[in-house]
Amino acid sequence: MSDEMSGTESVDDNLGSSGYSRRQVLRALGAGGALLAGAPLIAACGSSKSSSGGTATTAGGGTATTAGGGGTASGSVADIAKYYKIDPAHSGKGLNLDCGLVLAFTGPGAFFGRTMSAGAKLAASHIAALGGPNFNLIAKDHKSGDPQAGVNAAKQLGFANVPMCLASYVDDLGAMLPLTAQYKIFTLDGGGGTSEFGKAQPFFWGTRAITPDDTIPGVAQYIQQKLPNVKNVTADVWDLGKYNAAIQQYYTDQLSKVGVTLTKYITSAVGATDYSTTIAQIKATNPDMVMIGIFGNDIGEFMKQYVVSGINKPILGFEYTLPSAQLAGSAYNDLYLAFDYFNADKPDNGWSSIFVDEFKKANGNNPDYYAANYYEDMFALWTCVQRVLAAGGNPKDGSALNDALTSDPTFASVYGGDSSTAGTLSLDLTSHSVNKRPMTLSQCSKGNASTGATVTPLAYFDINAAGFKLA
Repeated sequence: MSDEMSGTESVDDNLGSSGYSRRQVLRALGAGGALLAGAPLIAACGSSKSSSGGTATTAGGGTATTAGGGGTASGSVADIAKYYKIDPAHSGKGLNLDCGLVLAFTGPGAFFGRTMSAGAKLAASHIAALGGPNFNLIAKDHKSGDPQAGVNAAKQLGFANVPMCLASYVDDLGAMLPLTAQYKIFTLDGGGGTSEFGKAQPFFWGTRAITPDDTIPGVAQYIQQKLPNVKNVTADVWDLGKYNAAIQQYYTDQLSKVGVTLTKYITSAVGATDYSTTIAQIKATNPDMVMIGIFGNDIGEFMKQYVVSGINKPILGFEYTLPSAQLAGSAYNDLYLAFDYFNADKPDNGWSSIFVDEFKKANGNNPDYYAANYYEDMFALWTCVQRVLAAGGNPKDGSALNDALTSDPTFASVYGGDSSTAGTLSLDLTSHSVNKRPMTLSQCSKGNASTGATVTPLAYFDINAAGFKLA
């Protein structure tokens, strides 16, 4: 069975079986299907090359059976057990568990679906190799933020009694949230987190820093220390309808703490390509800085038009993706960025080092933070499965999985930690968002339509600007 997408194209429901069609991959990669070169800080990634039941060579030279095979791990994959605690008596070995994967496989955000699913698929292969269940990843396309596509996906998963899901775009910009609760689909969103509007929603948990919200306190600290002439800011963000007011208020409150005024809050359609009206509004406010809470290729489209507008004021975005940087080319020069920070060139801990090595072997380049998030989210699902089995419950029951999370909202992470210890992902039981996550404020240079841009960290911080320090 497959989901119908644009025209005659479709995405196969089972990523473990056949992944994407050739046309789909070529379209996601861009004109001619050119390979995407990695940037120094983070890089784009392609779809996994391994297939269900096959073998993937590990960094240590051994083999590990991928999802569907249920074999024994060897080499570096086996070493994951040093960092991720496995309950052998309740590992779920041999179980076949369905897991939805509702991502952007087409549209302007197709890059996200590609990198997120690559991380999830690699994790599924590692989990099976480590003696865990066989996760059947059921791909559904929300077409880069199309709410109706998300609703359709949620209904299909609900009708099929799929108990768990990895989602993105904050459960497709909020449209899926009621159905996630109705069908009791235990869901993690490592792409957009909870945002403000997705907080405290039943069965829905955000496993990354809320972007841009969680970065704003750290941004405010950087402005205070390094950009003291910035006293008023104009923001352009994705139009999220009824959720706009809460996001605007958060910007206002956080910036005011360092004496900065949010002068104007502008909204743009998801996937917009013409920003002439928006830029005219920005110019009329004469801001000291511009913040753009838009994502994917939208940033590249915006920057191409912004750099020729004559505004010439510092501008800050909240995400780096290689396709967007390539689209903008030199227009990315001097763009400030604030986002989750996963350093693939210098992994935080022993597990993240294994992840980077394995991802590069499977995909040909370094993982970005989206791939890292969905990789560790799959392991969080496995942790919940083990807890349910240990309690004598049914791991195919979304309610049981959700209860397993609330019993202990901490999980091993590829972020933080050290060479001998994994980091920790911790979730707040009230907001359902993370209460700890490494982030950075960086700046772009050497923008190039072929290789993207060089991204250099300027400051590091955590939630609420905890541990803020200049690079």
